Amino acid sequence: MPKYTYYCDQCNEYFSITHGMTESANPCECGEDLRKLPSVPLSLESKITKNKTGDVVKSSIEEFKKDLKAERRIASNKEI
Repeated sequence: MPKYTYYCDQCNEYFSITHGMTESANPCECGEDLRKLPSVPLSLESKITKNKTGDVVKSSIEEFKKDLKAERRIASNKEI
């Protein structure tokens, strides 16, 4: 079911209410009718990336290896 956002002018409160498209929200607890706010449509477009699968992982592994070598050098200098 879709989720809609409503606003109560009297309470100055926002509400997220889930109901069917043909249904409407019940009045607020204060008795005031809720005003339906415009919704942003859901977009399910996939992002197109230039990287191949695994490129980010390989890059991260290479960076980690460089950091590890540097840390080993620092550790070996401290032991002397």
